[in-house]
Amino acid sequence: MTKKINHTLFLCVLMLAISIKVQSQETLSLNECKKQALKHNQTVKVKQASFTSSEASLKLAKRASLPNADFEISYLYANDPMQMNIPGFELPNLDGTPSGVYSPAALTNLQYKNSYNANVGVALPIYMGGKLAQARKIAVKSMAISKSEIALSKTEVLLNIEEQYWTLVSLIETQELSIKSISFLSDVVTDVTNFYESGIVTKNEVLKAQVELNNAKLSDISLRNNIEMLKMAINQSIGKEINSPLQIEDKEIDEYMKMDLINSQNISIDNREEIQVLSNMTKIYESENKIVNADYKPQLTAFGNYYLQNPNHLSQQEDELTFNTGVSLSIPVFHWGEKSLKNKQAQIKVSNAEFLLDQTKELLTLEIHQSIFKLKEAMTKLHFTIEALRQAEENLNLETNRLKEQVSTTTDLLNAQVQWQKAKVDYISAKASVKISEATYSKAIGNLNP
Repeated sequence: MTKKINHTLFLCVLMLAISIKVQSQETLSLNECKKQALKHNQTVKVKQASFTSSEASLKLAKRASLPNADFEISYLYANDPMQMNIPGFELPNLDGTPSGVYSPAALTNLQYKNSYNANVGVALPIYMGGKLAQARKIAVKSMAISKSEIALSKTEVLLNIEEQYWTLVSLIETQELSIKSISFLSDVVTDVTNFYESGIVTKNEVLKAQVELNNAKLSDISLRNNIEMLKMAINQSIGKEINSPLQIEDKEIDEYMKMDLINSQNISIDNREEIQVLSNMTKIYESENKIVNADYKPQLTAFGNYYLQNPNHLSQQEDELTFNTGVSLSIPVFHWGEKSLKNKQAQIKVSNAEFLLDQTKELLTLEIHQSIFKLKEAMTKLHFTIEALRQAEENLNLETNRLKEQVSTTTDLLNAQVQWQKAKVDYISAKASVKISEATYSKAIGNLNP
């Protein structure tokens, strides 16, 4: 019975280990890599925190025009309050002559032994020169800027994942090519060795084939190392352990042409977040300029206070609740040209923001054209590599058959194999370049999305 229990436990542990290993080696598509990268990226998290802060700033700006209520209380105890003796004196008549009436001496407190004050005050800004309205506009634009910065950071993350993913796919496809090349060269070494043993070729032909085989094996080792390093980089980007196993969905890149979908005549940079950021910054500086003017306009505030104090010089009795209300008007009159200087500073900020916006529009338009040229160039190169690969395959088959018929040399076959492998590598690289160039183009026109 114990043996059966132990056997059952062993099977359960084994199944659990297999399950964990399968889960750790889940196959990830490009979209899944993008989603995990956006979820993990620290820069995106920082920008999202800034957006949350800007939302709070907007709420504060909206509430600045609402009434504010404050409560204040204080208490003072004097152990030995100061007193003053008032001596007695004769009261005069209205004409200043002595009246014969004496005022008795008295002892007066100059300080209360217990003094306290409790006050509830309410203040309401009525007119602040338009400052509060401009502050709300600045808060709205700041929140829009934070939102655009989140989108910008996400775009950078997405482009980086596109580059890493398609580079990894191209390396995996190149590794498959490397395996085929090693197998092909191994067969060549075997055939040439048989020819040498039959006295058909010299030892030099065998050595040439072995050298090419060793070079292919060495290149395969370097290729495997590059693949592992790139997997580590992707793991870091998507938030996985650096050394955890990684399997991606694509094993090779599809061959396709979409040159007809690229139209450089209808270029629009309106979708670029950089334009939105700079446009909102310009509007913020314009609002700040208006706030400068508002500081030198009349400021009208209403207030009210309800308080209890001892001593109370504003009521008829001590410990009596007292209420007052009123309005406060402040009118700036003369500040030695301060308003004019501050206006100049604010206007310079507006002008600089406008200059930067115009420059950015030019640079982004140039970036779009460059991305179009690179994408067209990548597609054209892909077209040429397809043709070159077809010719290299035909040449390799021809040289293989010629060697078997002993009408060609090993050197000719090895040269044909090298040309075919180079053409294949160029073809794989061209496909990856098209994918990456397409992602760069999508980013340039503002359409790179998860």
